[in-house]
Amino acid sequence: MAQYIVQPGDNPTKIARKFGLILAQFQQANPGLCEYGTNHCQVLFPGQILQVTGTVTGQPMGIPAQPVSFNAPPPWMQIAIMEQGVQEWGSGKDNPRILEYLSSVGIGGSLLKDETAWCAAFAFWCLWKSGYPGQKSGRVSDWWGWGRPVAATYGAVCLLQPLTVDQASSGHIGFLHAMDDKNVWLLSGNSANQVRISAYPKSKLIHNAPYRWPF
Repeated sequence: MAQYIVQPGDNPTKIARKFGLILAQFQQANPGLCEYGTNHCQVLFPGQILQVTGTVTGQPMGIPAQPVSFNAPPPWMQIAIMEQGVQEWGSGKDNPRILEYLSSVGIGGSLLKDETAWCAAFAFWCLWKSGYPGQKSGRVSDWWGWGRPVAATYGAVCLLQPLTVDQASSGHIGFLHAMDDKNVWLLSGNSANQVRISAYPKSKLIHNAPYRWPF
């Protein structure tokens, strides 16, 4: 068994092939990374350390001595994970945590209530709390040109078109957690009125650079 440091653009299938493994063997060497027997895997992040066996096929890997990026989930993703379960209260009461998200992007007055769309405010709050710049706006469409475009990377800000024909919506935003052939799995706010991990169809990704990074 040997260690492999994830590089930008890597995914489980790609790494397995480079080491002459089938995906099932790679899954066995890295329990918890994928749902066994399926292609539903967490998105890898550069610098992540995985276990591999076998010999490299094709070109040499050029494995660096040090990780090229975070050797842990991005700081904003760690914060978002801790917020899972925050939800709207209903019954005329507002969850003060959601009001904190909304206030962080300057939303106040009559709109400062947990029924106001808050997915973009949640994304900004997580980035801000971790010390990274976000787009200080509660509208998803204002994030389309924010940061820099990247390949699908664990923790990347992921931008979706409106999920319904409701023209009042500017889309949905969350942090990329996993993906399969048809869906992206986002950790996001205001997903069924709460912070949770949920699947969204890839067909709803914005067409121009849907994955963004703060630096």
